[in-house]
Amino acid sequence: MKPSLTDIDPESARVFALVLISQGIEVVIQRGANGFDLKVGDEYQVRALEILELFYVENLGAGGGTKVPAVDHKIWGPVWVVLVLVVVHWAADFYGIKGDMVLCYGSSALYILQGQLYRTITALFLHADLGHLVGNGVGIIVFGVPVCTLAGTLPGLLMILTAGASGNLATALLYRTAHLSIGASTSVMGAAGILTSFQTIQRIRGRRGFHLGLFFPLGAGIALVGMLSGGENTDVVAHLTGFGAGLVLGALAGIIRS
Repeated sequence: MKPSLTDIDPESARVFALVLISQGIEVVIQRGANGFDLKVGDEYQVRALEILELFYVENLGAGGGTKVPAVDHKIWGPVWVVLVLVVVHWAADFYGIKGDMVLCYGSSALYILQGQLYRTITALFLHADLGHLVGNGVGIIVFGVPVCTLAGTLPGLLMILTAGASGNLATALLYRTAHLSIGASTSVMGAAGILTSFQTIQRIRGRRGFHLGLFFPLGAGIALVGMLSGGENTDVVAHLTGFGAGLVLGALAGIIRS
């Protein structure tokens, strides 16, 4: 366990501990050098700070009290990824090579199964038009920032990339034809799957008896995939495989962190 709050007064320590316990998070209170320290499991660090921050705003903000540190949202990693996507798209348009790039680097099931596995990654950086790029860029920010906040910037980005590449590989194995697709949406769905796993595992660990509410994040994640897979040219199979890959990676990360 690592300290979430340090050097706080006894009354605040007691209140904050009760708040976290009520949310199913195990807490240890230890005497520190200048007060008391609250410790929670590594996998609950971000969630605990979010809960206490909300508690502070709702109950202590107007009348003082111990200030809860803000959550350090890891936004710059996903932002840089979006900038790379923009540069690749602009360069392909500027030099008039978009068609060639799609043929050479798109996620072609036929070529992937012939050994060109790099296509599972390169296809994630190619987009058909500006609308396609903007939609996926927004998705990377919306889902990528929470993943990086929970897992760390580099591990989070690697998980999202791996989920996208794994989804493209699984799609190729399912199609086994000349099916060709491009876009980062497989990784976006992978990030959604990672978050779904994180939330589901957290609920299960903090459970007090079995109930269907434990699987609400999973149901919400599946519903989200359905909502985001209704476009005219959407590769629904790639969305599903990306989401599935994200679920697996998120579960593995949760198990390793525990």
